[in-house]
Amino acid sequence: MTANLSPDLFVSDLERSVAFYKKALGVEEVDRAAGPDGPFFSMMSRDGFRIMVESPKSPGTQELQRRQGTKPRATILLYLSVDDLAVEERRLKAAGVTYEGPVTQPYGMKEVSFEDPDGYAWAIGQKVG
Repeated sequence: MTANLSPDLFVSDLERSVAFYKKALGVEEVDRAAGPDGPFFSMMSRDGFRIMVESPKSPGTQELQRRQGTKPRATILLYLSVDDLAVEERRLKAAGVTYEGPVTQPYGMKEVSFEDPDGYAWAIGQKVG
């Protein structure tokens, strides 16, 4: 049995988020859904991990807002483990992403951190030692 966990982020501007993740993380779009008002969902992938984004027009976003109100209650740090942090730093710089680090953490990871256009917190880390 295979299982994958894919974050599904609710974003304010679908096209902006897709463009950001393509540049910042090097993902490619593998699926997209649209309704009468245009695209509302995108799934992107790279090296076996996936990330999904949904706009306010998405039925999923509307259902979450119906249940929770207009502000989602969860707080999350999205963490991407990689083999070569320097490659990711070059990609972030080329994409114009402002990030902090690298910092070597006491738990054995060297990390950089940044926020996406909607304020989601990201860290990218490489095991050291």
